[in-house]
Amino acid sequence: MAQQPPAPQQIGVGMLGLGTVGTEVARRLISEWHLLTARAGGTTPVLRAVAVRDTSKQRDLDLKNVRVSDNAASVVDDPDIAIVVEVMGGTEPATGLIDRALAAGKTVVTANKAVIAAEGPRLWEAAAAHHAGLWFEAAVGGGLPVVSLLRDSLRGDRISSIDAIINGTTNVILTRMREEGVTLAAALADAQARGFAEADAGADVDGWDAAQKLVIMSRLAFNLALTVDDADVVGIGGLDRIDLGYTGQLGYAVKLVAHAERRGRDAVQLRVRPTAVPASHPLFGVNGANNAVLLASDLAQTVSLGGVGAGGESTASAVVSDIVNAVVRRGSQPEPTAARTALILDTEEYDVAGYVRLRITDTEEARELVLQALADRGVPVDDAVDKPPVDGPAPQLLVLTGIAPRAVHDRALETLDSLAVVREVACALDRISP
Repeated sequence: MAQQPPAPQQIGVGMLGLGTVGTEVARRLISEWHLLTARAGGTTPVLRAVAVRDTSKQRDLDLKNVRVSDNAASVVDDPDIAIVVEVMGGTEPATGLIDRALAAGKTVVTANKAVIAAEGPRLWEAAAAHHAGLWFEAAVGGGLPVVSLLRDSLRGDRISSIDAIINGTTNVILTRMREEGVTLAAALADAQARGFAEADAGADVDGWDAAQKLVIMSRLAFNLALTVDDADVVGIGGLDRIDLGYTGQLGYAVKLVAHAERRGRDAVQLRVRPTAVPASHPLFGVNGANNAVLLASDLAQTVSLGGVGAGGESTASAVVSDIVNAVVRRGSQPEPTAARTALILDTEEYDVAGYVRLRITDTEEARELVLQALADRGVPVDDAVDKPPVDGPAPQLLVLTGIAPRAVHDRALETLDSLAVVREVACALDRISP
């Protein structure tokens, strides 16, 4: 009689949260266990318990073999659970529960960028101290394998810069504003109705979600101790559809671009700003819920990742991948390196180009005085385009400013705002030169 193959080993998984992402993760663990067993070298990750707010809620999942509890701590403490998956969101009680799991020597898989951005280095150290694991691929870019690329594949490279569209919500909003000419409020309401934006989308619209992800990537890329407070963050809340139309006419698309750049060993600048991206740039065609990350390094040179970065399925892909990795690499969990102190560059020390829209007086000298003021302040002008009045009698002037230090640009804008011939500095954006 042929010998039967041995039964697969099992490892218990507990999940904190069963929302959009958690539901997709649970569905994959339950329905595709054969696939995951094969990918995990013969060990099956088995979903044993989930923590939810409302245990009576009906769910489109077969949870008959899964303990459903409203006590998240009991899931973390369950001795049959070795891997805790945190997909509940928010900083508390998520941070405390992650601490609790790591202190017990359990592996944690999380999609929580807010927690990793704020507490990542401390949690890495806690994981190492307790011989536990901490996996957070889903915290950045959904299904894009950004963290593993930085954590593993490019460990021999010196990475010099990161450019990314890393917030799907704002990209959906800006794409609709640009393509359909709707207001930001209308585009946001539509994104919320279609599930691309939360009811409270402040962290997305104000740029903080992208900043958290940029900090996580930058820590890994540069091995520097960085926080969200180190980033220059401007959201999309002040954008007018008029400027998305005008920049489109000039060959640009406005995106919320996250940028990090290292200079020398420890000097760095981080910024998240609405940016006019030229048609020649790889980020120009990244639309809708798609994300993209461009990494510049000395050996690999330019490495690009792109794909859907928002939504339950995309994020669940990264979570499930981390679960499989956590099973396979139980004896060799990724550990933190000793991050160096970062020197944050002053605004005098890094250069930008810009797009500026002005409402000016209807006089012959207005245009000339504006351009002269920019030149006097040390800001070069690449182009200047006259536009007819909008929302009033004042004609408009679009100026594409050339490369100059951020502080020089800022002082020049203050000067323009004080000129008698300038009715209003209506919009000022960063711009990537073609």
